[in-house]
Amino acid sequence: MKYLKHFNKINESHKDEDVVDFIVDTMRDFLDDDRKIEFKSVIGDMNWDDYVKKNSNYLDFRPIYNTGHLIRSQFSIVIRGIKDYKDFLKVVSDMQSVIGRLEDGDWSMYNMNLETSPPRDNQGDVTFIKLIFYFSKADEKTGEEFKYPTKDDLDKIFKNWGLNVEDIDFRERSGDSEGEMKVEFTSNYLHGEIPDSVEKCFELVCDRFGFPSFSYDRAHQEVSFFYEL
Repeated sequence: MKYLKHFNKINESHKDEDVVDFIVDTMRDFLDDDRKIEFKSVIGDMNWDDYVKKNSNYLDFRPIYNTGHLIRSQFSIVIRGIKDYKDFLKVVSDMQSVIGRLEDGDWSMYNMNLETSPPRDNQGDVTFIKLIFYFSKADEKTGEEFKYPTKDDLDKIFKNWGLNVEDIDFRERSGDSEGEMKVEFTSNYLHGEIPDSVEKCFELVCDRFGFPSFSYDRAHQEVSFFYEL
């Protein structure tokens, strides 16, 4: 194992409870109407019940977190249970005030995604599955050196895709401002298949730990994450 154990572990303690309260409060009208709302972050997700109970899901929802040598601010709001097109229009209209309040807190809506399902044989009405609003703030540099994830950090993400982290190798090029973390992995699936969605796993690693990009070698079951020194 070439993994360098002496590297700093990601500090996951950064959590601003006032920020979480502010985010939830912007959705108070939706929650009062018993809308199905989920708040999602790269580290963890929570719903209204989690927020009230202040349980482990609440603790894992971190819209602001340390990643690499940056402080990143990013979360999404998922709305489910939209009845029909008329209800969809109402939700979008009501979200205008939410977006405005979040903008007052320096959050920007950088994306929106609507997931629907057409009726069988295209006969009948469309089903609205979920509507997602994505928010972020500009990254803030901490002034510290890049913080590398540990094997345990990576395992928590890779295992969700049925993968095992087998080896990690760090390469820093002298005179260059970029380094590389190469991860070799194996599959837990019966015949060693690699899921088609595996690149979403790598994208999540980039978001969580601050890697600007990655390069995936499917044939050799390894992926390289690049980082700024």
